[in-house]
Amino acid sequence: MKWILFLFWCCFVSAFAKAQSLQSPATAQTIINADTFYGVDDFNNLYHAKNNVFYKTTPADETTRQNQQFYDLQLGDLTSVDLINPLKILLFYRDTQTIVLLDNRLNESLRIVLSQIKPYRYFEFAALAGERRLWLYNMDMQRLELLDYSNEVLIFSSPAIQDNVHCMLTDYNYCHLITDEGIESYNNYGSKTATLKITDFSAADYDFEELVLLQGGLLNGYKFNKEYRFEKAEIKWRAYEEETPESMYLKNGKLYLYRRARGSVLEINQNKN
Repeated sequence: MKWILFLFWCCFVSAFAKAQSLQSPATAQTIINADTFYGVDDFNNLYHAKNNVFYKTTPADETTRQNQQFYDLQLGDLTSVDLINPLKILLFYRDTQTIVLLDNRLNESLRIVLSQIKPYRYFEFAALAGERRLWLYNMDMQRLELLDYSNEVLIFSSPAIQDNVHCMLTDYNYCHLITDEGIESYNNYGSKTATLKITDFSAADYDFEELVLLQGGLLNGYKFNKEYRFEKAEIKWRAYEEETPESMYLKNGKLYLYRRARGSVLEINQNKN
């Protein structure tokens, strides 16, 4: 498995160098032995899970590459991973309402049992929101919450969200909720800044002001503008996969797609305004 992951990383690096245009996807594809591919950090480390074990693969030569892991049977299935800070990686286990924070060697630094926070509520999604803060979606009350987990203080709770929430895309300052009616954006003061009225997409990911949606065989880019709302970019990228990817991860202008044990990368830097 280590050899396969190393090959995967090498193909990624090769794809970065060979990408020639914003409209043309990189063609590098390879096999990765994983159940779920979570993404890549600023240091080109790969993160994935196999049999509910969370792995970090460090790029290096064949003699020195490392494969680190984290696993705790008592936590249940791993629901989501937040890689916004590679020095503080968030793992969310929804079934046990537990968050585990890991350092850059996948050592556990903190465990937060959300069910012990008063008053009790059930959280569907969780992500980092800066130093000692979490974005949380309260399923019971259908509200977005910002929590100071160090002091267990609720910073804000949004008004009830009427539509079903299917996904949460975040950075430290903004949270974007994918609902039945579109994408609702909130700032870290609890204010709703905008709604992107769009529902005809099969996959989405977000990275610091950039949003990519897979829509009818095309990858469409959106920018979070100075008015705190998404506007569509002029450029579209052709999607070479006929099937919806199992994982789609956007990082620093590169889009990683994972489907049926194959990994690919697209160079999609959007023009800065």
